[in-house]
Amino acid sequence: MKIFLMTTIASVALMTSSCAQAGPTTDMSKAEIEELVRAYILDNPEIIREAIIKLQEKEVVQEQELNRESIIAAKDALENDPRDPSIGPQDAKVTIVEFFDYNCGYCKRATPWVEKAVEKYGDNVRVVFKELPILDDRTKTSRLASRAALAAGYQGEYAKMHFALMEKKRLSGDIIRQTAEDIGLDMRKYDADLADASIDQHINDTLALADRLPALTGTPFFIVGGEYVSGADTARLERMVENALKG
Repeated sequence: MKIFLMTTIASVALMTSSCAQAGPTTDMSKAEIEELVRAYILDNPEIIREAIIKLQEKEVVQEQELNRESIIAAKDALENDPRDPSIGPQDAKVTIVEFFDYNCGYCKRATPWVEKAVEKYGDNVRVVFKELPILDDRTKTSRLASRAALAAGYQGEYAKMHFALMEKKRLSGDIIRQTAEDIGLDMRKYDADLADASIDQHINDTLALADRLPALTGTPFFIVGGEYVSGADTARLERMVENALKG
């Protein structure tokens, strides 16, 4: 609030200075103009609040536009990276991109909606999964879970592994491996694929892509066209998908 107030006052001061320097349009001195402006603000302090509100609204609009522009600029990397697992046809009417971490509670909360969307919309929707293990420094297993899911994808079982990991409340190395066994993976191939350096490169590229999106400050993060939802606001996400399908 102090920053907004100082900005507003500075703008008024600049306006006053500009008026005083504008030329012989008035016989009033700069000091007299400043006193007149000061008196007006003191008599009408609500204009400060109105100015602050307008400034906030303008900055929100500018931020949203910047976020949309960054998403549009990254559209190809977001939707068409052949390394990314996905569900649904390539030519689906609507593409949903999800960034997530397997240890993120809100990601787990949003996962049932993703599963239902795949069933509900069928071939009209494609879901692209972006592994973003941003919690790894704290959990020590987020990146391992991402690598495990991508390794399962080498056996055509990414979706099964993904949803199975999302169902686990806590992930340890043992739980991740047991999940791979439970879904029926060839464990010898799984171990070999898990060590594939290209998986780590894929994850690193996704992390770098996330850095290009100012709005992406946490997971889950969903993108539908040029719009986005940060967090597990599935009601808003549903509206976005419905609107995109109509449009």
